[in-house]
Amino acid sequence: MSSHHIVRENQEPALLIANAHAISFEKVQELLEWMPTIVVVETEIETVLSWGIKVDVLIVPASELTAWETKLADQFPIKIVPLDSDKDSLTAAFNFLMRSDAKAINCLLQTKDQLSKLELYSQVDIEAFVDGWRWSWIKSGKFEKWVAANTMFHIYPDERVIEVEEDGIFLFTQDRGFWLGEEVD
Repeated sequence: MSSHHIVRENQEPALLIANAHAISFEKVQELLEWMPTIVVVETEIETVLSWGIKVDVLIVPASELTAWETKLADQFPIKIVPLDSDKDSLTAAFNFLMRSDAKAINCLLQTKDQLSKLELYSQVDIEAFVDGWRWSWIKSGKFEKWVAANTMFHIYPDERVIEVEEDGIFLFTQDRGFWLGEEVD
C-alpha cells in the first residue's frame, strides 16, 4: 500500500543553516525529508554544497553578490539575497523567510545566545538546533509532554536544567514565552 502526499509551498518548516555543524548530518537529513525551502548563510555554503543538496536561498554580503552568482550557476534556480552592511545574516535570513510567508522555521545556529534574537519572530513556529540540542520556542508559556524518566530539559534564558525523575507527563509553565531545550544527538 502506498501513500501520496501533496506538499504545498511553505507547508513544511523552512530550514535555515547558519551553522552546518549544529547537529549531526543524520539529523539534518531528517529535517530535509519533506524538501523544505533551504536558506544558507554564506559562511556555511561550502559545507552545505558538499552534502550534495539543492540550496534555494543564499544570504551573502552585497559586495560578493556577483561572485556567488557565478559560483552557484549549477544551483539554478537559486535566490541570492544581498546582505546590507548594517544587518547580520541571521536577521536577513529571517526577514527573507517572513516576507516569503514561512509558517515554521527550523534553524541551525552557532550559539544558544542567538535564541533571544529569534523571539522577534514569534509569530512563526521556530525550532532551533545548537550544539546537539533542539530548542523549541514555547510562546504560550506552557509545555506539556509525556517523557521517559531521566529526560533532561534546559530552559532558556533562565539557564535552568530540569531532570524528569519518572516516566509520565512533564508540565512546565511560565507567565511568558521561553525556549525549551532537549538533547537530540
